[in-house]
Amino acid sequence: MAHDLTDYLAGREPRAFTPHPHYSRDADSLTFFFRDEDAIAKRVDELLTVYVSAEGDELVGAKIKGVQQVLLTLGNFGVTIKDAGFTLGTLFLGCMAVSREPARHEYERLGEFVKSIPFDASELQPA
Repeated sequence: MAHDLTDYLAGREPRAFTPHPHYSRDADSLTFFFRDEDAIAKRVDELLTVYVSAEGDELVGAKIKGVQQVLLTLGNFGVTIKDAGFTLGTLFLGCMAVSREPARHEYERLGEFVKSIPFDASELQPA
């Protein structure tokens, strides 16, 4: 008997939204939605895309590309990312430093949301 997605989802309730950063090794990108809202993507620079509410200009999430290069650059300045005590704020600060044309205002705006969000740095290790 074959099972499909419809069978799998039958009778299951969706879990409540919980903000959690997601790193994709294949894409070397990190995506983080901190609010559960419909959003519009706005490209900021070559590394950062922000997601703003479809109802206005309020930030609801962000995506950064080139995470491994950002970590390498941070390491060149003596900033090491360890499993304990790592926050997304550090990673986004590194993106601002690596970007060729950082939109400082957007990074600072985003920093208010990510500065204290813990993240397991072991997820950022290349495969």
